[in-house]
Amino acid sequence: MLILATSDVHSPENLQLFLESLNNVSTTPQLVVFAGDMVKRNNIVALRPIINAVKQKLPESKIISIFGNEEFLGYEELYMSVYKEITWLNDNYLKIELSGEELCIIGTRGALDKLTSWQQRKMPLLEKRYKELPGKIGKIARELRVSGCNKIILVSHYGVTYKNLSGEDPSIYPYLACSRFEHIMEEGLVDIIIHGHAHRGVIEVMNIHNVLVYNVSLPARRKLVLINT
Repeated sequence: MLILATSDVHSPENLQLFLESLNNVSTTPQLVVFAGDMVKRNNIVALRPIINAVKQKLPESKIISIFGNEEFLGYEELYMSVYKEITWLNDNYLKIELSGEELCIIGTRGALDKLTSWQQRKMPLLEKRYKELPGKIGKIARELRVSGCNKIILVSHYGVTYKNLSGEDPSIYPYLACSRFEHIMEEGLVDIIIHGHAHRGVIEVMNIHNVLVYNVSLPARRKLVLINT
């Protein structure tokens, strides 16, 4: 199964780069995955040109998306109602069968090890969510494994480890990722992780505990990332 993944388009800011990168795709993926921050500062209408371009280029591909920090908390239902052609995941999962293969995809905004100063002022309750979320996602993945799902992909906007953040300032790692997600990799609960948010991360993919971890942030990759499962 072939997946085309990206994040951090911050449309309209990086829209032209996205369109050029999409134009350079020469294969047909079964899935297109948006790993959050597809628009800038909750500019909901700015997602439309992205979707239209994907539908025109890849009419048979299924689009799956999570929310990033730029798709503001509390607006999830609005995004879902406006963009019904997208399958949205928000701390839940989807089972799909493509090309004779069952795939389980877990989607989440993810968590951070430290709240940003803005979050501390405006959304202090996020600290509790961030502490609980790795366990919640791990429980979902564990139940999917028990149910017989052999191929599990986790899509998170925020990073899930510091190990693949080279290129970023180490002092801001806690604001880019949540290292408490590493237990999911250590336990072998997922096979592939797709994330964004690390705009300067120089590593596209790293094998961590036999889990392939992809940073698909468009500003970092300067292209759309093809993932063969």
